[in-house]
Amino acid sequence: MSPIDPPEDVSPLMAVLLERWVLTLATVPRPISATATPGESAPDAAIAESDYPYATPLFYAVAEHLIATPTLVFASRPDSTHGRHLGAGPTRCAAGLYLESEDVSGLRGVQLRGEVALVERWPGDAPDGLRAAYLRRHPGAAALLRPGARERLYGLALTWAKLTDNRRGFGHKQAWNFSPSIFGAPFEDPPHRSV
Repeated sequence: MSPIDPPEDVSPLMAVLLERWVLTLATVPRPISATATPGESAPDAAIAESDYPYATPLFYAVAEHLIATPTLVFASRPDSTHGRHLGAGPTRCAAGLYLESEDVSGLRGVQLRGEVALVERWPGDAPDGLRAAYLRRHPGAAALLRPGARERLYGLALTWAKLTDNRRGFGHKQAWNFSPSIFGAPFEDPPHRSV
């Protein structure tokens, strides 16, 4: 393999994403105006955390070939700190995952940026594809994702990724930009569906 792949070749990125199953998601609070109803003031706790980003580890799966943009799917609760930050989406976020090694020449990691939304907000058959991808990777999560459960699935369409792979030379980096056409237009309210 050449030391630098053509920019359109995402296979080095996908190899790392498919190899792992836990990422660290970084979110920032939604503006108070986006979470408060008209005439309602935000609770003191929301004001106190308003300037703080939040990072959380999450189990994820890769939803391959669902859309042209690399897509990850994860489960979480909307009432968690990061769930409140994300809302129904689409919401911008960042993530990272790392393949540890005691030998610095074997270190690999990925930094990600993208837009995330509850899977039921995705158009067409995407919600079913995202759910299937997650349950293939994490079959034990089926009980957590039953209708009416507190856990919900979120889809993350990548807009940018940077891979660091020291196996290909110390500090070897490669970056990709993606256009998530799925989020190109504002979401319409979807019909009610259980996912």
